[in-house]
Amino acid sequence: MITFDQTLESVQRIFEHLKSVEEVDNQLESVRGNLEDFAEMLAYAHQREFTDVEEALSYIDKVLLPQLKGIMTALTSGTQDPLKRLSAASDLSRRLVANLELVTGASGDIS
Repeated sequence: MITFDQTLESVQRIFEHLKSVEEVDNQLESVRGNLEDFAEMLAYAHQREFTDVEEALSYIDKVLLPQLKGIMTALTSGTQDPLKRLSAASDLSRRLVANLELVTGASGDIS
């Protein structure tokens, strides 16, 4: 049987984990800005008249690829922990619902 105190503690833990939504949102906004900058860099590459293929490849290797890798790294590092906390909140919610269903005698499937 789950007590009121246990229920309250579970809800508080879920609430703490859900604060990660703001972190993910902020990181996605930052990455969106980085992608806009990257798009401008791509547009520049199309407008620029490279003297030869070597110069174009050099621009790709020295400018575009490092920028893209940086964006991918920032996205991964900035969202990995908050997404883990959101997953934990989901797991805690499922367990809480299951415990509350035992108390009320209800049975439902939350997926």
